Amino acid sequence: MNHPLTWVKLEKYIELSGDTKESVRNRRKVGKWLDGVETKIYEGHIWVNLRKVEERIENHGSQGNRAAQGSQQ
Repeated sequence: MNHPLTWVKLEKYIELSGDTKESVRNRRKVGKWLDGVETKIYEGHIWVNLRKVEERIENHGSQGNRAAQGSQQ
């Protein structure tokens, strides 16, 4: 999907995705989302890179599907 913006403030990301602030903060805390890649702090706000998040979801989904298929065989 092409986004008109790459980086959006956390509040806009939550509005677009239905995710929560707590989920985003937890992903940052445990290192699933890296500062400068999926997120960054700028002028006191958390910004989210929509393209990188989408890539991560697409890549994770394909790995998860393969793992689930393997466990069913």
